[in-house]
Amino acid sequence: MKPPPRKKMDYEKVVVGEMIPGKIEVVEYDQEHKFRGFQGKEDTTQPAVRLKFKLDGYKYPHYTRWMKFSLGEKANLYKKYVSKLVADAVPDMDIDLDILNGLPIKTVWGENGDFQNIDAIYPAGLKVKADALVEHKAEETETDDPGPEPDDTPF
Repeated sequence: MKPPPRKKMDYEKVVVGEMIPGKIEVVEYDQEHKFRGFQGKEDTTQPAVRLKFKLDGYKYPHYTRWMKFSLGEKANLYKKYVSKLVADAVPDMDIDLDILNGLPIKTVWGENGDFQNIDAIYPAGLKVKADALVEHKAEETETDDPGPEPDDTPF
């Protein structure tokens, strides 16, 4: 008996080696992401982060790979992204990464086998400041109690 054929997925490829403008659509988080162990080491589950891009001229969103949620000096998140996009970035800085949401950027992509990865990223304008205000979307909550009526006055 033969195994069933695997579903082949075609991904939208980007131009390699050229500057592609766009924006960081959203910073995504996974508090329990499973990372494969490196060189035979045990797998780990750690908080992770990735960036979702909307690139000019492309229909579908493009993403970075999942990275450990660390801003240490050797961490990919810090070296490849935060240090390039945030003004006066330093390792282990206190920063809300949501300041990157909506940031206009320019990217250069490269190929790694069947995958495409970001080789370089730059802000389209000025770098974002680490203490910039973050607009958090307020979650709407519905309650059964609408509250006091306008003409209700306490005694």
